[in-house]
Amino acid sequence: MKTLRFVTVVLAFSGLAVSPALAANKEGAKCTTAGKIVNASGKKLVCAKVAKTLKWINISAPAAATSVAPTTTVAPTTTTTIPLSKRKPVVTLMRSYGTASRSSVSYIVESDKPVDCYSLSRTLGEDFVGTRISRIDSIGQPEPHLCVVEVQAIALADGDTREIILAAASTFSIVDRDGNIQTTLLGSPQSIWVTRPVP
Repeated sequence: MKTLRFVTVVLAFSGLAVSPALAANKEGAKCTTAGKIVNASGKKLVCAKVAKTLKWINISAPAAATSVAPTTTVAPTTTTTIPLSKRKPVVTLMRSYGTASRSSVSYIVESDKPVDCYSLSRTLGEDFVGTRISRIDSIGQPEPHLCVVEVQAIALADGDTREIILAAASTFSIVDRDGNIQTTLLGSPQSIWVTRPVP
């Protein structure tokens, strides 16, 4: 009878040793006391209610990595002012008129600052090229900002209308009074329509 009692006591203590409350201290398992904190297998667990059920939650897990957007550094805008004497002139080709009845016609080169019109060549192919133009008769300068280019059109006195075109050559260049060289001629090409009447 004593032996039976001893076995019963041993089994009772053995049942305590492996009771679910002690054996279930692992992440995600059920727990019984909300707020209780235990250490199990190197993890810190807290008993918390999840979806109406008390479960062990690992509170020692590393926090999720937070993505930080890269910062963009915008360089400050700097404005550089070029003195007028160092700035290239802005030059534009224009026609003196749209139509003409004579073979001698003229074009204008206009600048936003004084230029040296005599730095332009009268030889076709150097500063200017032409379509139905036989030659450049003259280049004058009535004003510091204006150059007048007189050309001889190839147009017979037969009553037909012909398009006379003046354009900048690939080697175009003009010098302003400060010595700055401009190689771009805006407005190029320009056309004048010539109709020479039958004599």
